[in-house]
Formats: sequence, structure tokens, C-alpha cells
Amino acid sequence: MKTKKIVYTLLMALFIFPATYAQSSANAVKVVNDMMNLLKTNAISTNFVMTVKEPTSTQAQSIKGNFTMKENKFILNTDEMNVYFDGKTQSAYMTSVNEVSITNPTEKELAETNPLAVLSAYKNKSIIKFSKKSPSKTVHAIELTPKDQNSTIKKILVNVNKSNNYPLFVQLTDRKGAISTLTLSQFKTGLKILDSSFVFNPKKYKDIEINDLR
Repeated sequence: MKTKKIVYTLLMALFIFPATYAQSSANAVKVVNDMMNLLKTNAISTNFVMTVKEPTSTQAQSIKGNFTMKENKFILNTDEMNVYFDGKTQSAYMTSVNEVSITNPTEKELAETNPLAVLSAYKNKSIIKFSKKSPSKTVHAIELTPKDQNSTIKKILVNVNKSNNYPLFVQLTDRKGAISTLTLSQFKTGLKILDSSFVFNPKKYKDIEINDLR
């Protein structure tokens, strides 16, 4: 369970993107801002595969799933957990034990669950520039380097599709040597999603155990 928790936490952290910085490349900052604007102004859906390689382990841990977001609301689905957030209340349903935990999360707690709720968490804390290594001519490869030498994150590499500003790939390296890679696919925007879709309905689950922690 500890390893799985680490994987989920790193998955959420990998969607952290800064906004504007001194010493950054103006063009690289624009790419990030355009991507952030796309994410903030559209109802989106994307599949993901997250792989985490710890420096002390010979094998990587992976999870896959789907993420849907509209404004500050989201749904995160994996094989083991479904998380719903309606803008105030978060419900985390564990499929294997038929149990849901309900909370009104703080900003910090929400950042550990919602990949896109912490977009500005690194504001004024990082330097943004284009990477020298780009996978293709159709992709912007951007490096995010925290200015704080004590930051747990050493570097974040983001690949952005030049034609539509979709994030395609994010790789995080922490100061302990762990490398976390997030690959996004089937990215969709402009979806028609009702607000009620982000509210968890326990009545749909027979004999469900409810932990109301609000």
C-alpha cells in the first residue's frame, strides 16, 4: 500500500506547472501559459499511464487510468480507486473493499489528489526554458527547474503538442533520484459534462461502507 500511495501522490504532483518567472525563456513561459489556459477553460478528459522508478528498486511501479476535469471539479478513475470532487466535497471510493471516504479537503490535501488543482503551486519558484532534447519537431520540450536548492523536485520535463497545446508527457526527477514518468493519450477538450457527474452517489453501491470525515 505504501508504494501505491507514493505512485498516486507523484501522479498528482506531476501536473504542477508554473506561471511566470524571472530568468525564464519568454517563449517557453508562453507555451506553459497557453497550456494552462487550455486546461483551465475547457472540460477535458485524458487517459494516463504513470510509471515511477525508485533509485533503490530494480522494477518500476505503474498505474493507468482516466482523468476528467471541468473548472475546479474532477473525476479520477483507476482500477483500484475512483475519486470525485464537486468543488467542495471529495469522495474517494476504493473498489476492492466497497468503501468510500468523504472529506472537504484543504488546498494541500486536494493537491495530493487532483492533478490539475495545483497548477500555480510553483509560481515564482522555478525557471522555465526549452530543453535541448526535443522528441520531434511537433513537440515543445520544456524544462522546469525549481530555484530553491532545497526543493524535493530537482527537475520537471514537459512535452507539449505544438499544434493544440496538449500536454503529452511529463517526467519528474526528485533529489533522491526517483524518476516519475507520466504519459497522456486520447486528450479531449470541449466536453459537455453535467456538474452532477462530479458528485459521488453511494446509493449506486450495495452495502457500501461510508467514512464521512468532514
